[in-house]
Amino acid sequence: MKQKLTDALVAKAALPPGTIDMVLWDSDVSGFGLRIRPAGKTWILAYRPAGAGRCACTKKMKLATLGAVAKVSAARTLAQVELGRIASGADPLAARAQNRIREKARLGDLLDRYDRHLERRQYVNRKDVLVMLRSRMAPLLNRDVATITGAEFAKITDAIREKGLHGAAAHFRTLCRAFLTWCVADAKVLPVNPLAGHRKERATRADRLAKTEKGRALSDADLAKVWAAADPDSTAGRLIRFYILTGCRRGEGAGITWAMLNTGTTVFELPPVFVKQGRGHKVPVTAQLQSLLDLCCRDARSDLVFPSARTGGPMSGWTKLVAGLTKASGVEFTLHDLRRTFRTGLSRLGVDVDTAELALGHARADLEAIYNRDEGLDRLRDAFERWGAFVASLSATAEAQRVAALDNVA
Repeated sequence: MKQKLTDALVAKAALPPGTIDMVLWDSDVSGFGLRIRPAGKTWILAYRPAGAGRCACTKKMKLATLGAVAKVSAARTLAQVELGRIASGADPLAARAQNRIREKARLGDLLDRYDRHLERRQYVNRKDVLVMLRSRMAPLLNRDVATITGAEFAKITDAIREKGLHGAAAHFRTLCRAFLTWCVADAKVLPVNPLAGHRKERATRADRLAKTEKGRALSDADLAKVWAAADPDSTAGRLIRFYILTGCRRGEGAGITWAMLNTGTTVFELPPVFVKQGRGHKVPVTAQLQSLLDLCCRDARSDLVFPSARTGGPMSGWTKLVAGLTKASGVEFTLHDLRRTFRTGLSRLGVDVDTAELALGHARADLEAIYNRDEGLDRLRDAFERWGAFVASLSATAEAQRVAALDNVA
């Protein structure tokens, strides 16, 4: 039954015993009423979209809570405003649903969801991926992803390439395509990938030549200089020496923990989620590496072997660190050059290709049956010991030459 709602009636209205939902309908404004539930009282409006006909289902929309709009007259005005919009062809509930979808499809929010998705999958480089995507797409973060065209994503890639950062441009394009594919297949906010029709540039002859010339393995003289410049009394210096001795990737060295050290076998056992290849990787502790570890002090703030002195967390500021070492040693190099030097050095020392690849963590499926045995570790240890002894000999020779040169000057 309908009745004229008044402030007094609304104030004393209550649920009858045994009921959990009741609506008091207003006789003055069609479809306007007060819904009463155990959680409280809410102003509502029941309506059919314009042109839907009397056979269409009635929709009920929330106007406001009684706490927000206390007076019946004010709530009745809200209802009349909405009825006017409905008469003009609007569907308020449908519009609200579209707004919710748009809010969920905001690029910044989708990147947050993508971050959680990668975390659930234990994606190793999750943080680096999200930093790249958020920084490169910063101007678009508040946009509905459905309104962003493939040309806009491609424009970001072109802008990176125009700065001469061809590798970074290709990397962003790969990460962006993967994210947009997730938006289609998992988040269901896009019908198709906007970059689906944007093909990767075909490599030119110059590109292929540049790729083969990218990076280098340090000469013995340069390696000795970098080793000497890496101060073992500093965490950064010890970390650089760790990279030289093990050939580990930057993230592996920065994130390695004492818990990964198997003291029984004297091997760092890097778990699959920690390694780029998604496989466990073993790093035998040689005499040279043990001497380096003996210089490391345990940090109460973390279990990291090479924690940041400032934060106790993973090391950062790689550009500045390498620049400092370049200046101190007089050798131009990148951290990945140390990995190339390690791999090249193993070949020079007569380590077979398969073992050398395993030493880098480049396990291949066809080698699993061969090296997933005890002797695999023996071969790895032998390779690391050969390299460690070589680096020690190289360092000792360089130091002897330096001392001899000083004596000659004196």
